[in-house]
Amino acid sequence: MKKILVCFDGSEWSMKALDETINIAQKFGSEITVLSIVPKVCFLEIGIDCATVEAIFKTEAEGNLKKAEEILNRKEVKGQTLVLEGSPADVIVEFAKDNKINLVVIGSKGKDATERTLFGSVTQKVTANANCSVLVVR
Repeated sequence: MKKILVCFDGSEWSMKALDETINIAQKFGSEITVLSIVPKVCFLEIGIDCATVEAIFKTEAEGNLKKAEEILNRKEVKGQTLVLEGSPADVIVEFAKDNKINLVVIGSKGKDATERTLFGSVTQKVTANANCSVLVVR
């Protein structure tokens, strides 16, 4: 197992996914990419300042990834962190395909119910559309 992508939003579930990814990487010498996604909200047309909301999401994502970096460093695991923008499931699937990811690790639930309502189940969409294996962590 060479390349593992772990989806990380700072939630309890993504923390469990990161822990599992680290365990796998340590056993197989895998390279980890920790990915956080800033969802695009401007398509909603609900009278909000999209740029401000997306900036808040981006700041939160960057903070979450700093925590992930600290964990990787503490566990002495090779990895990189990355923030991308777009529809979370689509971004994960495309990134995995474009970067020849061997395994996507994702929590069974995301950060909050609002995102699930707006964007649907990211986990469900990724498992249905990824071109590689997907490990769903509970």
